[in-house]
Amino acid sequence: MEKLAYIIIGVSMGIVAMILLPMAHTGTQTPATMDHSAMAMGTADNPAMDAQAMSAMHQHPPRSVREGLPVPTVNHLMFPDIMGGYNVQIMTQNFTFTPAAINRTPKDNEGHAHIYVNDTKIARIYGNWYHLPAEMLASGDNKVRVTLNANDHSEWAVDGVPISSTVNIQVPAPSQ
Repeated sequence: MEKLAYIIIGVSMGIVAMILLPMAHTGTQTPATMDHSAMAMGTADNPAMDAQAMSAMHQHPPRSVREGLPVPTVNHLMFPDIMGGYNVQIMTQNFTFTPAAINRTPKDNEGHAHIYVNDTKIARIYGNWYHLPAEMLASGDNKVRVTLNANDHSEWAVDGVPISSTVNIQVPAPSQ
């Protein structure tokens, strides 16, 4: 029953976010580059990876969305998981996840996502949900970014700006 409640809450929040976020858009940012904020409710240890080394290894060139095609968008929400970490809900428009086509010739508005924590690539994502382990987050401020990527791992972009969503999470220091 508890799982069903989480699913209903997640879907409801996703629908609200997809409706309200584009309405809240102001200035020159596109919905794909808006910065969202959220507060964490759990605790976490320091990330196990060296951020600079991992970031340098995962640089992907931009791939422009072809003119005349609908521009893909991405937004994501993060829900604390009572077992630890966060469940990340990824909501896209004009984009299709195609896990079977990974490392093949890119096709318009298809591919997978990459998730980054504090500019360190954590994983590839092949669908709308991902569990982010608590140990990937440090105490204090964390920036969790999701990018849309083509089958060859290049980042889908508009005017050279990658299509992405960023959520800032505040993780409290562990109790002593």
